[in-house]
Amino acid sequence: MRNETGISGLPVGYRVVVITLDAHSAGPCDRAAARLLADFPGLSVDVHAAAEWGENPQALVEAKAAIAKADIILVNLLFLEEHVQAILPSLEARRAGCDAMAGVISDAAIVKLTRMGALDMLAPASGTMALLKRLRGSSKPSSQNGESKMRMLRRLPKILKYIPGKAQDLRAWFMVMQYWLGGSDTNIESMLRFLISRYCRIEAWQNCAAAPPEDYPEVGLYHPDLPGKMTTDITALPVPQKPVATVGLLLMRSYVLSDDTAHYDAVIRNFEANGLKVIPAFAGGLDARPAIEGYFQGTAGVQIDAMVSLTGFSLVGGLPIITHKPRLLCWKIWMCLILRRIRLNFKHWGNGPMPSRASARLKPQC
Repeated sequence: MRNETGISGLPVGYRVVVITLDAHSAGPCDRAAARLLADFPGLSVDVHAAAEWGENPQALVEAKAAIAKADIILVNLLFLEEHVQAILPSLEARRAGCDAMAGVISDAAIVKLTRMGALDMLAPASGTMALLKRLRGSSKPSSQNGESKMRMLRRLPKILKYIPGKAQDLRAWFMVMQYWLGGSDTNIESMLRFLISRYCRIEAWQNCAAAPPEDYPEVGLYHPDLPGKMTTDITALPVPQKPVATVGLLLMRSYVLSDDTAHYDAVIRNFEANGLKVIPAFAGGLDARPAIEGYFQGTAGVQIDAMVSLTGFSLVGGLPIITHKPRLLCWKIWMCLILRRIRLNFKHWGNGPMPSRASARLKPQC
């Protein structure tokens, strides 16, 4: 459990609780809460990470206790059955007593608990829910990339803005998702303002202005020395004098946006100190192909000597919504290109790691 609001000396008067997969969003929530205190005295924002529950049962106990007292609850990125089942009864018990509960980018059981104003995703099918299904599209596996889905997500609130009634709460749900996926300090603060101003029971806090979500590249490059730390222009990256090799580094976009990048910075600095040119690239979601295709290869073929993934997820595909053939094709292309350029040191291939993990042992011929 992460509680980094730093509030002391005053009784907590209004509680926002975020239940998410890991704690990297605690930083933006902490900084946003500190700025929001001037407008919302007594506000607290707690982030509870499901990834901690397995090794630390007390973290789960604390998450359940926070939910029991929460006024607004945001749940996201919960897909694993063990996480969902661990927290679902607590969410169900608190759902009717809180001001709002939003489940986004999660298992269907979590999303259905959403209750925001007139939007009740547990209610019998209504015109609003039918509209949601039409706007969301098919639930069948799709090969759409993250960028195309984000374009749709940005478009939906603009469409719903002109539909009166319950559709405004549906629009609010989509906006919460858009704020969260663009999880910078600015967007997290605006999201909290938005939720509080729209759903808080405290009249003095209602109808406060909240900035719309800021957009960031779905596919891009990161470097701690860049102005703003992000770019889409590969020529803007710093390059060591006479680099001995080039390393493609895969990063998680959400960590870059939340400024939780100390581990990325350490790897980049270490590589550069050893004379390596580093291309640190990220893509939205868990499918790294857009970053690979956009920055690690070109018309002349592969542009790097080695590839290192710091995402913690599979190299290609991420969630199983990506079909098998694109995964296999990308893997074959990259294994052929990389094997031509580097010396291999695959130990215990036959009875050990899968190829995606063993590829971390590739040694560039520097």
